[in-house]
Amino acid sequence: MSPKWTKSALTEALALSHAPYRLAEPINTYRQNNIKRSDNARTPESPTSSPLSLPRLLFLTHRFVYPPNRGDRIRSYNLLRVLSENHRVTLACTNDEEVSKNDHEHVQEFCESVIIAPLNRIIRLAGAAAAVARGRSLTEGMFHSRSLSKSIAQQQRSNPFDAVLVFCSSMFPYVDTPLFSDTRMIVDLVDVDSAKWSQMGQESTWSKRPIYRFEANRVRKLEQRIADRADAVALVSEKEADLFRNSIRTDTPIIGISNGVDTDFFFPLARQAGNKRSLKGEQRSLKYEAPPNSQHLAPHSQLPTLSLIFTGVLDYKPNVEGIDWFCRQILPTLNASPRLSHSPTPSLLPPPLPISLTIVGRRPNAKVRDLAKLPGVNLVGEVPDVRPYLHGADIAISPLKLARGIQNKVLEAMASGLPVIATTQSAEGIDAQPGEELIIADTPEQWVHAIRELGHLRSQRKVIGRQARDYVVSQFSWQARLRHFDTLLEQPICRSLSS
Repeated sequence: MSPKWTKSALTEALALSHAPYRLAEPINTYRQNNIKRSDNARTPESPTSSPLSLPRLLFLTHRFVYPPNRGDRIRSYNLLRVLSENHRVTLACTNDEEVSKNDHEHVQEFCESVIIAPLNRIIRLAGAAAAVARGRSLTEGMFHSRSLSKSIAQQQRSNPFDAVLVFCSSMFPYVDTPLFSDTRMIVDLVDVDSAKWSQMGQESTWSKRPIYRFEANRVRKLEQRIADRADAVALVSEKEADLFRNSIRTDTPIIGISNGVDTDFFFPLARQAGNKRSLKGEQRSLKYEAPPNSQHLAPHSQLPTLSLIFTGVLDYKPNVEGIDWFCRQILPTLNASPRLSHSPTPSLLPPPLPISLTIVGRRPNAKVRDLAKLPGVNLVGEVPDVRPYLHGADIAISPLKLARGIQNKVLEAMASGLPVIATTQSAEGIDAQPGEELIIADTPEQWVHAIRELGHLRSQRKVIGRQARDYVVSQFSWQARLRHFDTLLEQPICRSLSS
């Protein structure tokens, strides 16, 4: 392996590993005053015995879980909330961002203890290089912390954990030791990372293909080790679970456990904001503030154009490529002509109408910033609360061509009462009724037709938005979705003898 190729591989992996390529990312806000937990509050299902009698759980995550402002944090944070009701949780994580005092205190309310190991770019690159030299994946090395490994080992020796929940494959090496050989271990892979790298290797430029294929092979070996050692493996959808079953040889139970959505935080515009509600001992203030640009709060009837919205972390490769494709291939046609020259049935397309697109999300990269120069595109960037922007839009879009797992941004837009138009990839794991609860569009013709048709039929937008909301409320509450982890953690060890 040449030094030049190694440096390129490390740079690519640092930019594309777990952090940016995890679950598709919405932008939302759960601040300290949004969720307050009573020290004595317990759900009706929770044990009535002393908290000290609850089993001890080690919860390993590759970044601090709060605030839940991206897909991986949304899942891990809600996992922490659910699991803390029946476990004494020790959260152990790496982190590449500063954790505020308020955020740390908020998470501490759910935990017996919190261990955070800061990682910077130099440490991560050095760890990745060392991992490659040992025959491991770049991913494993970039999330390795000697101090975190030492702290976990010390806790296990002094007061052994009753169970371990590993969030994402990068954290598995911390418990892949004899110290945890007799500890119940569940690994939430979320999605099949080796398949992600393979897919990127197929769809990237020739210069990057060796990097992605190299990482795909190394991560697949890591996934095999996980399957051999864990008592159960969870993924974010049944489709991802099937993909893992077909790529890894194992007798370990493989289970699809999908994401949920907070339907009290994300709600239709018709509901009055500022309400407080009580949920199992918690008081949540749904504080709702208008963004600086008040046009996003204008009622639909007063908007001069059809308002589309896209939300997501804006240096995340699938988001960037998806919205770039939409802005350069679809938006000009929407604003210019009623026909697509390459459409087999152009006469069937509804007439054009003025379109505006608002892009909301953290860390817009140069490619996304360039989109703001296009007619009809408004780049907002990071906001403290995405809900006003959702409520100011007519239609939410998710034009991702490369996606793994359930897209939280799709669920949150649906919970907000918006009709959502999404690609087949963006709709993975969401079994909503096409055309009634969610609109699927893959080709340019389908996108143009769907947007124009909904644009001209405001009543239909309302119907689909209402049905989308009803579907998410009934099928995607966090409590119902993540309770499966409690069941998995409580079962006896059934690890195969081969481990």
